[in-house]
Amino acid sequence: MEVLILWTLGMWAVQLLIEWFIYRLQGRRMTWVQYILPCVALLGGAVVIMISIDMGGWNGIGYALLGVSLGTAGMLTLITVAIRDVMLRRRGRN
Repeated sequence: MEVLILWTLGMWAVQLLIEWFIYRLQGRRMTWVQYILPCVALLGGAVVIMISIDMGGWNGIGYALLGVSLGTAGMLTLITVAIRDVMLRRRGRN
């Protein structure tokens, strides 16, 4: 179970690094592009879970856990991006 938690946190860190890179490339402005990556990760997690249901058995359970991990990392990234957007709007930077 620890591996699953570390995998989720690792994917979250990678997504946040990509988000930060996009933020810097756009001249320190928040745009709709920052919301695409977390949504794609959420959708990808759901697709992996649906495929794992089709597979069944122990392999299906493993892929379902991977899908849950991917979806969780996407949700954490989406929440983080939304909080950052609200904070930047309150400061008047956007």
